[in-house]
Amino acid sequence: MPKASPPRSLLLIGTGLVGGSFALAARAAGLFDRVVGMDRDPEALRQAVALGVVDEGTEAVPGCEAACVAVPVRDIADCVRAAAPHAGVVFDVGSVKQAVIDALQPPPANYVPCHPIAGSERAGPAAARADLFQQQMVALTPTAGTDAAATATVRGYWQRLGARVVVEAATAHDRRFALLSHLPHLVAFAFMEVAGRAGSLAGAGAGFRDFTRIAAADARVWSDILHSNAASVRPYLDDLIEALQSLAAAAEDGDEALGSRLAAAAAVKRALATDKP
Repeated sequence: MPKASPPRSLLLIGTGLVGGSFALAARAAGLFDRVVGMDRDPEALRQAVALGVVDEGTEAVPGCEAACVAVPVRDIADCVRAAAPHAGVVFDVGSVKQAVIDALQPPPANYVPCHPIAGSERAGPAAARADLFQQQMVALTPTAGTDAAATATVRGYWQRLGARVVVEAATAHDRRFALLSHLPHLVAFAFMEVAGRAGSLAGAGAGFRDFTRIAAADARVWSDILHSNAASVRPYLDDLIEALQSLAAAAEDGDEALGSRLAAAAAVKRALATDKP
C-alpha cells in the first residue's frame, strides 16, 4: 500500500476577521487538512472552534506546515519568533511591515511578511468569511534573507484563494498604505471625536455613514498600526492639515479658486472610481 501523506496543518495565531477568513478560505481551497488556533482571548478561541474557523485550540505552538500570524502589529514579531522553528513557512497579515522586520532582526528565513488589502470594520471570528480575499490585492514584502521557496509557497497560498499578489519593498509598502489606508482611518477617528463632542447626530445620512464607517474599526489594532507607521503617516497628515486650512480660508473668503479646487478633487475621485487595476 502507498504510504499516506502526513496531514497538512495550519497554525492560526489570532482568530479574528483576517486570520479567520484565511483559515476558512484555505480550508475551502483544500490547502490544509487541519487548522489549529491560538488566541490571547479565550472567548475568541472558543468561538472560533464553535464556528468551525479552527478545528481545535492550543496553548503551545505545534509543528505545522504553515503558521499564519494575525495579531495586532506590536505582537507580530514575538509570534513569528515563536512559530518559525515549528513551521515550514510563517507569514503575517499586518498592515505595517518595516516595523515588524526591524523588531525581528534578523528575520527568520522562513518568514514571509504579507498584507492582504481586505477587511472591514467588523472584528472577531464571527466576522470571518471565506471569500474575503477573492480578487483582492495581497502585498508580499520579503526581506533579503527570506528564502525564495518560502516566498513562492506563501504566494501560492494567496493565489489559490483568488487574490492578486504583488511583491514590493517594506518601506515602499508602508509609505503607500500610510496614504491609502492609515491616514484615512486617522481622519475618520478624528472626525468622530469632533462629532461626538458636538452632541446629537440625529439626521445623519448616507454620506455621513460612508465617510465614518471605518471609524468603527478595532481601536487596539489601529492604535498599533498608527503608532508603528507614524513616520510615514506624518508627512501626508501635514499636507492634509495645510489643505484643510487653505480650503477653510477659501470658503470663508468666497475665493473663486474654491470651486475649481473642489472640482479638481472630485475629478481625481471619479478617475479612481473608474480605474480597473
